[in-house]
Amino acid sequence: MSAEGEGDASRTSRVDEPLRILVVDDFAPVREILCSLFLGYEPLTVVGEATDGEAAIEMAFRLLPHIIVMDVKMPRISGVEATRRIKRFLPGVHIIGISTQDDIFIREAMKAVGSSHFVTKDHAHTLPDLIAKITGNPITKR
Repeated sequence: MSAEGEGDASRTSRVDEPLRILVVDDFAPVREILCSLFLGYEPLTVVGEATDGEAAIEMAFRLLPHIIVMDVKMPRISGVEATRRIKRFLPGVHIIGISTQDDIFIREAMKAVGSSHFVTKDHAHTLPDLIAKITGNPITKR
């Protein structure tokens, strides 16, 4: 990957194209809930699931998602560090940090490395509306 953004996911999804989402969380039930949530909305499509920051980085470069929903605390490489690395080479990808904790330090750490937004897991149901706001794409229930 070049620093100029070659292969960058920053291209804006046309209204008739799916918004490609990568879901990253080390806890399988959370990934399942998020994937199920996104299945209920057009034009959202989950293109991959990662269990830690290291896998998230590799999958982001390979899958070029428009949106990454990134757990903050994970083994091997944290969501904060994974976000920093991904944004370095894919500056146009929108990363939404998620955590069970609503902590100002977590919010600020994610913001400092380039995340578009942060939500707590108990507010994950708001993600489709947040994605619509961030991308400017209309999101509708299927």
